[in-house]
Amino acid sequence: MNGAPHWPRPRWGVFTQPDFRLLWTGETVSGLGNSITVVALPLIAVEVLDANSTAVGLLAAAVWLPWLLVGLPVGAWVDRIRKRPLMIACDVLAGTALASIPLAAWLDALTFQHLVVVALICGTAAVCFSTAYHSYIRIVLDGRDLLEGNAKLQGSEAATQVAGPGVAGLLSQTFGAVTALMADAVTFLISAVCLKRISVAELVPALDEERSPLRRQIREGLRFCAGTAT
Repeated sequence: MNGAPHWPRPRWGVFTQPDFRLLWTGETVSGLGNSITVVALPLIAVEVLDANSTAVGLLAAAVWLPWLLVGLPVGAWVDRIRKRPLMIACDVLAGTALASIPLAAWLDALTFQHLVVVALICGTAAVCFSTAYHSYIRIVLDGRDLLEGNAKLQGSEAATQVAGPGVAGLLSQTFGAVTALMADAVTFLISAVCLKRISVAELVPALDEERSPLRRQIREGLRFCAGTAT
């Protein structure tokens, strides 16, 4: 870098790049949806099904359980596939699953089992989406902008985790928990549209003969986590 000319940074940094703006918007809206889900699902269980504290605790745990069960396998698997189609599929799947709850509630057919299944689906989609977008940013930005782009995405992720519960509570208080969850479903569809509009080409990851098999990578990851925990 000593002999390279110093180019001044644009005032808005990486936000001047349309593809990054779309990725940032999609990630932010999807993260906001995940934060709303964590609050809105238990509220619906209480408001519609008159669930007790044990049931609410089980429902809250179901949202986070996929992070424990499939986090490592997903991390190894995502490295072998295209990221953007996976993120779009996760958004569509989560939005559809969430939209099924208000529909069932309006038809007086909602059950606690339905809520648990949706919580597991949304949790799994969140794991896959989060893993994929952390890798996908390297396709949207080059090395010069990668650090700034990661900082922007991490900042928005932290902000949605703080703002999401408050937004969920405000929507639930104003419109009811069922309507709040429908708005939650819309956030995922908005994210999918943003990601779909990204123009940068993403190549299919090349098969590397020297790459370890997927099962071996998962086992190595488990051994690493076990070693750091002890």
